[in-house]
Amino acid sequence: MVIINPLLYISVIKGLITPLNLMRYIRISIPLLLLLLSLRSFAQTDSSFLKKAVALSNKQLTDKPAEKVYLHLDKPFYNITDTIWFKAYTVAGPDHQLSDISGVVYVELINAKDSVARRINLKLTNGVAWGDFVLPGNYKAGSYRLRAYTNWMRNQGIAAMFDQRLQVNGRVAFGTNQPQAQPTAENKPDVQFFAEGGNFVSGLRSKIAVKAVGRDGLGHYIKGSVVDNDGNEVAEFETTHLGMGIFALMPQPGKTYKAKIIADGNTPFSVDLPKANDEGFTMTVNNRLADSLVIKITASSKIFGLKQHSYYYLIGQSAGKVYYTTSFKLEDPGYSFKIEKKRFPSGIAQFTLFGADAEPLNERIAFIRTNDTLNLKLSVPDQKFTSRKEISVAVKATNYTGKPVIGAFSVSVINESRIPNDQSTESTILNNLLLTSDLKGNIEQPNYYFNNITDKTESDLDILMLTQGYRGFEWHKTLNKKQDEARFKSENSLSLAGSLQTHGGKPVPNGKVTLLGSRESFYADTVTDLNGDFKFDDVDVSDTSHLMVQARKQNDGKNVTIFVKQPDYPKVEKKGDIADDQIRQLTSQQQINSLYLDQQNADSIKNGVALKEVVIKGKKAVAPNDFNRNGTNQQVNVNMAKLRTIKDASLKDALYSTEPRAQIKLGGAYKNDILNGNTPMLVDGVLVDEQQLAFYRVDEIESVQLVFGTGGNKPRFVITTKRYAGTDTTVLKEVNIRSTKTNKANYKGYSADKPGLQPQQVIMGDKLTGCITLADCLRTKVFGVMFDAKGNPTDSRDKRKMAVILNGAVLDGSALSNISAMDVYSVEVLRGGSYAALIGPEFPGGALAITTKQGESSYLTGSSSSSGVITYPFKGYYKARTFYSPKYTTANVNTNIPDYRTTIFWEPNIVTNAEGEASFSYFNADTRGIYRVTIEGIDANGNLGRQVYRYKVE
Repeated sequence: MVIINPLLYISVIKGLITPLNLMRYIRISIPLLLLLLSLRSFAQTDSSFLKKAVALSNKQLTDKPAEKVYLHLDKPFYNITDTIWFKAYTVAGPDHQLSDISGVVYVELINAKDSVARRINLKLTNGVAWGDFVLPGNYKAGSYRLRAYTNWMRNQGIAAMFDQRLQVNGRVAFGTNQPQAQPTAENKPDVQFFAEGGNFVSGLRSKIAVKAVGRDGLGHYIKGSVVDNDGNEVAEFETTHLGMGIFALMPQPGKTYKAKIIADGNTPFSVDLPKANDEGFTMTVNNRLADSLVIKITASSKIFGLKQHSYYYLIGQSAGKVYYTTSFKLEDPGYSFKIEKKRFPSGIAQFTLFGADAEPLNERIAFIRTNDTLNLKLSVPDQKFTSRKEISVAVKATNYTGKPVIGAFSVSVINESRIPNDQSTESTILNNLLLTSDLKGNIEQPNYYFNNITDKTESDLDILMLTQGYRGFEWHKTLNKKQDEARFKSENSLSLAGSLQTHGGKPVPNGKVTLLGSRESFYADTVTDLNGDFKFDDVDVSDTSHLMVQARKQNDGKNVTIFVKQPDYPKVEKKGDIADDQIRQLTSQQQINSLYLDQQNADSIKNGVALKEVVIKGKKAVAPNDFNRNGTNQQVNVNMAKLRTIKDASLKDALYSTEPRAQIKLGGAYKNDILNGNTPMLVDGVLVDEQQLAFYRVDEIESVQLVFGTGGNKPRFVITTKRYAGTDTTVLKEVNIRSTKTNKANYKGYSADKPGLQPQQVIMGDKLTGCITLADCLRTKVFGVMFDAKGNPTDSRDKRKMAVILNGAVLDGSALSNISAMDVYSVEVLRGGSYAALIGPEFPGGALAITTKQGESSYLTGSSSSSGVITYPFKGYYKARTFYSPKYTTANVNTNIPDYRTTIFWEPNIVTNAEGEASFSYFNADTRGIYRVTIEGIDANGNLGRQVYRYKVE
């Protein structure tokens, strides 16, 4: 007699029940009771393992709940000078509830060289935060990444972090930067075969999945046949979606198999299939039924003979939470289990077969869709959608039972006709939190499986489950009673840690340490422990604040060395050059991007009177006082020679200082002037807001024109960068490297990716040998720098004080004596007053910029001072900017100022009320096309929702 006892186990984690989900837990109490009664009904040999597995999985959920971060972006494609707007959703546990574990989330913009171009710290409030990254004009077009994580997430490894690729294009992004076709021999894809359930067993028929991945990291079409060692063909196959396919095979005892493969552009080649086991189990899953899935377990004849009457166990879990258990006695070679899908939440479920010795034998993952996502309805009154028209949108959010919900949402509106995009490749809150965050490796088209669900997409999704590794949960680790300690602690706030020592290197216990921040009137004090260590929590200051650290001995002595522990950020994992479908479809994207940029340029010279006749071709200058052909608009060149006399200044500051016509005097005061108003700026043919002028340096600019329109005296700006004009000569050869010749393409020091920052000298760390302190190493290698007896650097020309920039943090020069030469990647000499604006006026002599080797930046660095005081540049919380959306009224709706936004509207803070309702409004831009409104978010119970609404502007 077969014993089949399906058990639903839904754990209630102590302390996490809230009024919002109390009724939910009351509803599941009956199944929980049935579970406990069922467990008691088993014999001891039958129930002990299941009890242990359930208890240990629950313990892990309580002790080490997993966090995830998802970023909702305003659009799928960006250009240089655009702003990336995003909202971070941080969730925890199997129910995806907004996390209260972490109070800080880190978001990084990573460039094509796999180095962090910018990092911001965001304060999480009820699991959410929002921010933005500006893409300055000195950034290069190419492939970027956004990475987001909490410190607690680092316990799960780098693969657990949110990591999304972005394509950022400027005028030269395509064509000159297109990947070149590889030689045919190098295009041979990597082909792997996967037996369903993990085992390939002689005498048992199995489904075999095949996956072919090219050197570009993308799926490739292949076809072929399987032959045995006698040359007999036993199966044929071909891939059906993104290099994946499936076929059936029954391996015979004593036989080996290989696949003969044909791939486009390659000569035929062969790949060996995995060797079949002589004994074991196969596990197959039929996931085609709407309400249930069927698992079939089959034992080989040898196993059946050896293990007959033994107990076996099947456990189904999702995100570490057990939702199904059963046991059976091996009385027959095959068993089938029909499992209702409503037992599980939407997402990946993992089914594992265990033997009597508690060893996992087979495993299979399946994607389950249940009716547990939010229903989001966007309502817009019927109207004719025209440019500059106000659009009011009503939101209604209900759960799967139709009950209104309180939730946190974010909304973006874009002109979809102007932005290159492929809906299949987009990352969404559904495909990220339910699918890609739990799988290993790159998922090529994650939204393909959610955008338009059909029998084909469901079949392709099941093949993905067979070919992609499951990352989220491992039974071996869970069943080990001695769980590893969490290496990384959860952070409720930002903190600053350090230590006090005497000049002789001894710790200073019971020392008094005070932390002061003048900008936010921040104050905190503490005392050191027996090891001289101190730590300040809840350092609630903005980015970047210069904090004063003051230290005293127990007897109020000031002569101490203050060390500050540098932030320990995770390494950046290198990604392939091409890893998403946007880049794969380069030819079509080139056409889209070209049309997009050309249309932007056409828009800029089409409608607005002021910009009608602005033509910029290379370096051709336009004579002052030229008029357009209609004789209405005057265009005036800014005196660039005069502008460039303002050295080391931003373009915005330089224009203020040298160009009176850039300021509009109203009512006797400089109010609403051109550089602080809502005036269009055209940079390299792309419309930007005036705030972005602060990101351009004067030495990057080729020309600036002021265009004066009729009926007013406000000029508009047309700016051309040297990069765009083709006159940029900034190359590495201008950096005088006297110690080591460095390849800029591979160089990762402080000045890398900082156009205009050119060290007088670069010394690589491998040349710093045979010395006790770093200052000793540098005395004979650095030109133009002197070191005093304590190792403090000064400019030898005028004895002016120099700083030490350690991994971007500006420190006093005495920090040099606390840095080990063995940890140094490079030292750059930034000598002279021209760097004072970058470093600070307290260091008029410049700085020595030191970059440590990757992974070696967490040691303590600091400064000794006779006054017991140092200033430390602390990276606090980033204050997100507010998205600017124009408001058109009867008075200004017909203004000649063009409005060519591609992101029409962005609002990260939409909260529905108790009736599930919210609303927002915005104005259309001048551009015609298909406008897409996207809302994403989550309710108090962790139910996810996404909705898209489109309308046409004519």
